[in-house]
Amino acid sequence: MDPNLLAEMHGEKWRELADLAKRNRLDPAQAQRFLDLYRAASKDLSQIMTVAPDSLEAARLSAIVHRARNHLSSVPAGGLSGIARYFAIALPLSIYRLRWDFVVIALAFLAASVLAGVWAGTHPEVLDTFGDYEYRRQFAEQDFVEYYKENPNGFFAIGVWTNNAWIAVQFVLLGVTGVFVLQGLFLNAVNVGFSGAMMFEFDRGADFFLYILPHGIPEISCILLAAAAGLRLFFAWVIPGPQLRRTKLAREARSLLVVAGGLVIMLFLSGLIEGFVTPNPLPPALKIAIGVAYTAAIVVYAGTLGRRAARAGLSADLEDHEAGYAIVATDR
Repeated sequence: MDPNLLAEMHGEKWRELADLAKRNRLDPAQAQRFLDLYRAASKDLSQIMTVAPDSLEAARLSAIVHRARNHLSSVPAGGLSGIARYFAIALPLSIYRLRWDFVVIALAFLAASVLAGVWAGTHPEVLDTFGDYEYRRQFAEQDFVEYYKENPNGFFAIGVWTNNAWIAVQFVLLGVTGVFVLQGLFLNAVNVGFSGAMMFEFDRGADFFLYILPHGIPEISCILLAAAAGLRLFFAWVIPGPQLRRTKLAREARSLLVVAGGLVIMLFLSGLIEGFVTPNPLPPALKIAIGVAYTAAIVVYAGTLGRRAARAGLSADLEDHEAGYAIVATDR
């Protein structure tokens, strides 16, 4: 390859790489562009050094590549840069990738809950399996509401947070089995439906929605998001595509474990709502609005930053030099 011809063909990209290498900060799109230009320029330099190592073009491009390499391998700004990348790119991008999985699972969960509630409410023998008439009456008229008030707010909030966080992490980690997530979702949907049926049996339907919606909207959303991540892992090894099963599973696992960590934080805030807002004598509309607003904030966060990262071609996975290079599966 003639060095002068190569410089004429790719000179504009070399100048762009040199310009980006001088900047102290790059946005996600610029960072990806910088990496692509660096890789291309390194290949160009290798070609030039093969045919004309003493040429002016070789010296010029060598200086640009060297400056870019120093920029790439410089010491990070510190631990805060990793935290910033986690919350600005990795977490919202991972949630954004699960948006359609979440919608399908949420609709299925809602349908199962409603069907379970209607079935139990129209078949008294089903409700009898939960306990006799007196037991159900006490549950509807006293126990359901007292559950949210019998313990100090802070203690109760921490308790529900640890329980829900543990469920979410299990859904993600054990989602690779497929069965664990589906069974857990089904049991939770049936439990919600049957609880609602017992409340409606004694004309306590208003209490059911009043005490379950403020925290339930963000809490159940987080649990369903964990289920979506877990099932994505399941399909990663069942239908790996052109990659080896272990490669596909490892890549998805590294990206989706980001979701597990984020859900722990989100469920903590949901636990605060359940501990301090749900039992609070605030107007019902205000309590529900708080839960809806928190859920909407999560959607806007993931939708805005996640879509931006996706359009920039970024990934929540580790870089190739950290995670190992993938092998395309040619024969199974």
